[in-house]
Amino acid sequence: MLNGIDVSGYQSATPDVSGQSFVFIKATEGTTYINPRQDSQAATARAAGAVVGFYHFARPGDMQAQAAYFVDKCDSVDGDVLVIDWEDSGVSCADKDALLKAVKALRPTHKVLLYCSRSFWLGIDTTSYCEDGLWIADYSHPAGSPAIQHPWLFHQYSQDGVDKDVANFATAGDLKAWATGTTNSSGTPNWRTLLDHVESIPEKIYEGWNASDGWDNDTPFGVEYGENGVSWCVIFDWDMYHDVGLDSCVPKTDNVDSFTSWAKARGEWSLYPSVGSWVNFEDGAHTEICVGFDATYVYTKGGNSIQAGATDNGQGNGVWSHKHVRTDAAVTGYFAPRFPDGVCPPTADPHDPRGGTAVTSYTWPGQASSPSTPSKPAPAATPTVSLSKLIKAAKADPKGKQGHKTYAAGVKIVEAALRAEGLLAKKYAGDGSFGSLTVTAYAKWQRKLHFAGKAADGIPGIDSLKALGKKHGFKVVA
Repeated sequence: MLNGIDVSGYQSATPDVSGQSFVFIKATEGTTYINPRQDSQAATARAAGAVVGFYHFARPGDMQAQAAYFVDKCDSVDGDVLVIDWEDSGVSCADKDALLKAVKALRPTHKVLLYCSRSFWLGIDTTSYCEDGLWIADYSHPAGSPAIQHPWLFHQYSQDGVDKDVANFATAGDLKAWATGTTNSSGTPNWRTLLDHVESIPEKIYEGWNASDGWDNDTPFGVEYGENGVSWCVIFDWDMYHDVGLDSCVPKTDNVDSFTSWAKARGEWSLYPSVGSWVNFEDGAHTEICVGFDATYVYTKGGNSIQAGATDNGQGNGVWSHKHVRTDAAVTGYFAPRFPDGVCPPTADPHDPRGGTAVTSYTWPGQASSPSTPSKPAPAATPTVSLSKLIKAAKADPKGKQGHKTYAAGVKIVEAALRAEGLLAKKYAGDGSFGSLTVTAYAKWQRKLHFAGKAADGIPGIDSLKALGKKHGFKVVA
């Protein structure tokens, strides 16, 4: 993590920037205000070698006019970051999106970010759109640990004296490389750092086995992610990025459909392989990371998979490498993250959304031999929810302390389904506690199925739970 500050016209024209890797400066507000100290504040930051950013405080009105006013009046140069400050509740989420897009269109070579508070992000935002990244304000949690699931680049964690921030980059060189779109200070692109790490993971079985349930999903990858004992193919993808400090460019999710939607919404979806991309197999059944490709095959490595040629009831049990025919119907597509340093990895996409130049093939230099081709990618195990355990949670959790968890694994699955139905807000889904809000949401689901009276009291029953599972991909046991 890197330290930085943000300043406005209320601060000195020559702020103390010693020890700061970046300085964000208020430039404009609406279409009438210009910070009279921005030129001097920027010069002070540049002289100290800090990355400079400028922000515009959005007000209700014409978003196109505000974008033009901002880029015209701020003291930016190539390599500076531009930010939209979204704090006025009179500026809608649609306005916010339009303003971000307008600034990016006017300054396409600059990184454009969204700044907002955690309450705005969780309570007012509906699109999760933040252009090139999110700068989140959350003063209730430690520096570098804002209480959101979405990837973030900057965290404003304190207003004590001067606004204090941290950036989610390993080195100052990485931050500058991202801002300017060049390679990092070490000369090693982000994608190669990631690939070397993925290929360093030993291929072996990582789970335990028991006769009643099969492989138990108890892995170090689940522990690292913070959600152990569940299907972990997507978790493995995220862990690989997290291990090398690149989790700012990928969503923290355990669901293939979720990262696919995330990628499509941000123009990071491709039908061609690229190194580091997350492969969607079988339209949401499984994922692995692309480590290479040629004209015929895509080479992958992933977790919760099976060794090529082996069988284990389709559950997956470890980390293994595979190759797949690129045109196989099982290969649905690829989430192609934009790496923080701005360098596009080797890609087969002639129109790569990150601006890369397509190549015919890429093989990791350390690859000893090509893995075998499985008959089909190993699907993730279908999640299972116990009705009896869920009922206990629905009765016990609301009576316990805030966040009490009786059956976290199953409750998380049900909460995700209720959120997908639009019955539970995203900030309450996924905590694993079947609290009063989850009970209310489940009661809405029961009424949606035309249950009434005690059959719609928010305590799960077999029929309503099976209906939810059938629609959202989990099975129900007693």
